[in-house]
Amino acid sequence: MQNERGTAAGGVNIWSALTKLAALMLVAACSLAPARAELPLEQLSTTALPVPNSHRLYLSDPSLGHIVDGRIHVIDGEKMRYLGLIGAGFAAATALSNDGQTLFLATTYHSRLQRGIRTDVVEAYNTADLRLKYEIEVPPRRAQGLNIKALLRQTRDGRFLLVQNATPAATVTVVDLQSHKVSAEIPNSGCWGVIPWPQAQPKFSSVCGDGTLATFELDASGGLASRSNSVRFFDSSDDPIFMHYQMVNQELVFVSYGGSVYTVDLSGATPTFPSAWSLLDAQTRKQGWRPGGMALFAVDPRSGRMVVGMHPKATEGSHKNPAQELWAFDLQQHKRLARVPGHAAVSMAMTSGEKPELIVLNGMDNSLVAFDLLSARGLSKPSRKSAPFGEMPVYIETQSP
Repeated sequence: MQNERGTAAGGVNIWSALTKLAALMLVAACSLAPARAELPLEQLSTTALPVPNSHRLYLSDPSLGHIVDGRIHVIDGEKMRYLGLIGAGFAAATALSNDGQTLFLATTYHSRLQRGIRTDVVEAYNTADLRLKYEIEVPPRRAQGLNIKALLRQTRDGRFLLVQNATPAATVTVVDLQSHKVSAEIPNSGCWGVIPWPQAQPKFSSVCGDGTLATFELDASGGLASRSNSVRFFDSSDDPIFMHYQMVNQELVFVSYGGSVYTVDLSGATPTFPSAWSLLDAQTRKQGWRPGGMALFAVDPRSGRMVVGMHPKATEGSHKNPAQELWAFDLQQHKRLARVPGHAAVSMAMTSGEKPELIVLNGMDNSLVAFDLLSARGLSKPSRKSAPFGEMPVYIETQSP
């Protein structure tokens, strides 16, 4: 007979007896088990990165789900493998130095993560090992948005770094890379972007809302020496241009929302503007084909080939759509050479070196797709494709040769 507490009629607690028996069996099993050697302690170590070459890629990822904690993914573009990661703060802008030895970031941190005291800094990372070299505090006014080339650039002489600001008033912070101090803040009201001139003197331009190009020349200390505005070269109301640009020798290349190509010759003292031409013929214009994406086109300077991401049935606001097709053009002859599948490209970049390639960022699955421009297949078939990288990458920068 057993009561509610599990005690037999003779007063023995069955559960207590079973517990003691199980403990004795466990001790016996442990004593019979063979002795095992202790595992050695794991030793942490670091491995040197491969020497940066023209296929080293820096993939900007603002990580919109936690935008205060953005990243720069460093990728080996030849083997499509991950090399490292740089923390990028809030919506960082990036720029490789002219010599390729430094990756600059302009970013923002808040004392309470998403609130509190705002601090804007320029950070300099060594591309050889991704270590932080130094940081420079800048006025807390830098433009915060998805990364594009025109938000952060180094002047051609290497002396100054230019940071586009928005408060929303537009100004440019000039950072002296020798003294590691801010030299000046220059208004570029009504204009946007920092585009260094290819000549050695410290000089840059901004694209203005009235369709002109404003040019700013700096003095020896980084202050403003002169400003001038060009003639109007595009209609910002009817056919605005994308702020993404390519420098081909001494010519700037822009593409417009409507599919026009505008070039700006910077070889002289002031900019000149060759005639614009269109990516579209009568049939593709009727079908509503238009350019779209972030870094939506790329140019190989040696061959003069330009590749543009295009989508059909374009509407107001579709200018960021991924590419349904990639179109290749001869920049000199203004002639379309090829139309191939677009791989949902939202950004692209050209590598240099002996084997120049087009690297495309697929906006649907975050993969990278490479095309060997010198092979017989060209754009018709990718040479390789990567696994997905990051959470929401938007911009590719390739290592300087």
